[in-house]
Amino acid sequence: MEAKALRCPGCGAPVPPDAPQCPYCQAQLATVACPACFALVPLSADHCPACGAAMASRTPAAADGAPCPACGKPLALAQVGGLATHSCLACGGLWLDREAFEGLAGSQERQGSVLGALPVPSAPPAAALEPVQYRPCPACGQRMNRMNYARRSGVVLDVCKTHGLWFDRDELRRVLAFVGDGGLERARERELEDLKEARREADLARSQQASGAPLDLRGGESVHALTGGGLMGLALEVADWFLDRS
Repeated sequence: MEAKALRCPGCGAPVPPDAPQCPYCQAQLATVACPACFALVPLSADHCPACGAAMASRTPAAADGAPCPACGKPLALAQVGGLATHSCLACGGLWLDREAFEGLAGSQERQGSVLGALPVPSAPPAAALEPVQYRPCPACGQRMNRMNYARRSGVVLDVCKTHGLWFDRDELRRVLAFVGDGGLERARERELEDLKEARREADLARSQQASGAPLDLRGGESVHALTGGGLMGLALEVADWFLDRS
């Protein structure tokens, strides 16, 4: 059987199977890791050019040309430091589907490659108070949730828990810098301390209720204001979105 010809999605020119960039128009080519040897393989390839393993058919969570969640312009497949993304050339945002995010989560080396490939702004963006907008997921069209990454980073992301994450311009760089600076470890320690404190307060509240003593109020709130549902939501968020999730 004749090998499938690989072509640049930007200009249509033939490209070598292991090329990260089109030699004609210089467009970055989206890739995925080979499940057998972990070499980077173009999304359009049927077999790994390094080891010959067959590649499973993969439909990206967000189609090429899907509208940007931030500005509505079409997204385009792009590669950032070896990571397959959908980027918006108009506003500079990046969409990472869940598979790409999990691949980034599992490799400190890849995190370093992506961080090194992202531009550093010449000046921090001016702070502006803008109305909160719940943006549509480019894969399913449903409104995404807003999440302060790791609850401590100060980077508020748009998250579709089924399909992926949207990063406005410079947000991915800021998240990776936060991770590289030990932010996740500090956030995890703080979350564990918060959970221990909530458990102690819940135990105290149950003990006071059993003895008939009045509940200890702090600032007008009951010490057991963090309900079981709140604890479960916190645990799920921490387990599901920390980069080093097991």
